[in-house]
Amino acid sequence: MNKIFFSQRILDLLIDEGRIKLEKNTLTLLANDHPSFELEPAYRFIRTADGAPDPHNLVGQIKYDREIKAMHAEVYLDSVLYRDIAYEAEQGFIGEKKELLDKLSDTDILARFLLENLL
Repeated sequence: MNKIFFSQRILDLLIDEGRIKLEKNTLTLLANDHPSFELEPAYRFIRTADGAPDPHNLVGQIKYDREIKAMHAEVYLDSVLYRDIAYEAEQGFIGEKKELLDKLSDTDILARFLLENLL
C-alpha cells in the first residue's frame, strides 16, 4: 500500500475515535507499526450531478487538488465543474506512505515533482 485515499468523512471519524494522529500534513495510524502518510488534498469523483453518462471518464477517479486546478476545473462544496459537466465529488486526501518518501534522494524527489507537475 503506497498511496491511499482518505475521505474527509473517514478522517473525522478516525480522529473522533482516537485511531489516528494528525500533525500538519502527516497522518499517523495508531495501530500496528504506526505507519505515517504525507497528505495532499484530493477529490474522488463519484458521479455526474445529473446522472448522465460521463463524457470525460472522471467518475471513479481520484485527482489531486493540483490536478483539478491544472484541468481548469472549479470546486464548490461537494461538486467539481469540469467544462460543461458537474460532478459529485468527495473531498479528502491522498496519503503516501512516509517511509517511501524518506528513502528517496533529493534528486529523485525533484524529478518526481517535475514529472507530476510539469508534464
